[in-house]
Amino acid sequence: MLKLLANVVKSRSFYKKMQRRLNNQFERDDFITAQLTQLPEKSKILDAGCGSQRYRKYCDHLIYKSQDFGQYTTDEKQVISNLGPDSRAEYQYGQIDYVGDIWNIEAADQSFDVILCTEVFEHIPYPNETVKEFSRLLSKNGKLILTAPSNCLRHMDPYFFYTGFSDRWYEKVLTEHGLKIESISPVGDYNSWLAVELARTLSTHSFFAKILLLPAFLFYSTRKKSTVSVNTLCMGYHVIASKI
Repeated sequence: MLKLLANVVKSRSFYKKMQRRLNNQFERDDFITAQLTQLPEKSKILDAGCGSQRYRKYCDHLIYKSQDFGQYTTDEKQVISNLGPDSRAEYQYGQIDYVGDIWNIEAADQSFDVILCTEVFEHIPYPNETVKEFSRLLSKNGKLILTAPSNCLRHMDPYFFYTGFSDRWYEKVLTEHGLKIESISPVGDYNSWLAVELARTLSTHSFFAKILLLPAFLFYSTRKKSTVSVNTLCMGYHVIASKI
């Protein structure tokens, strides 16, 4: 009985570990919530491209303002998305304070101590101009908390303009607009990316395909991350920058 119980516990632990490996939302949530809870009370924060305002509940100690253009409803192009949210469901926004383009926000210079922007830049036609706008809106020594994919599949079409941004893009563009990078952390690696796409294929194809691909999925899902595998390809970056 004890051996059986131990096996059950191990299997649950393995399942949770595999969930985190296949869905970088877990790691992103950990990163964002840790950053938000450390912010000084009454800091003025702009949730730029806020969408459904996933992280608003962690901002009760802050002066929270939201921004979005608020026009996305459902994906116009059908995509393979079995591992993600249902792209056919109508998107739900939270209450928005600033409605309009993220690269042209109607707020005064240095209005905010913090800008939060998560998984938005791939949906912006003018990302460089958006960084410039963030720099304008941040007070001196203000903080930018930014996450975006480095590669991704089409989603939220027709507002899908880039598959991702490399660490070199952040290093060049943020510094050009008066922002100092405090940290830039890669999420995932080449092995986990292959594991995710194999899992997607396993969930959408026939039993015969599952038999053929399962060994490859197990191989890549259990390989350890290395510097080379991260440099080759990762799923995204978590960036902290400050206004100089």
